Amino acid sequence: MLYRTIKPLIVDAIQVREPGEVRTKDGVLHVKTGDWLVRDPQGNLVRCDDANFKCTYESLAHDARIEDLNEAKPCGC
Repeated sequence: MLYRTIKPLIVDAIQVREPGEVRTKDGVLHVKTGDWLVRDPQGNLVRCDDANFKCTYESLAHDARIEDLNEAKPCGC
């Protein structure tokens, strides 16, 4: 069976300017120049390559804190 998201997912993201390692609570992320670090509303930090990021996300027209935009509760709540 196929599924899709019901609501848009709002994330906080920054593009990496130089390669390196980013420590997270789940381990170490290895990032390359051009990758994106994406933090979801639950606080999870993941790496996304530039092509996938540009196909998945678009910029919001205004500045806001991600906490103010989070409408959904984490699964299981």
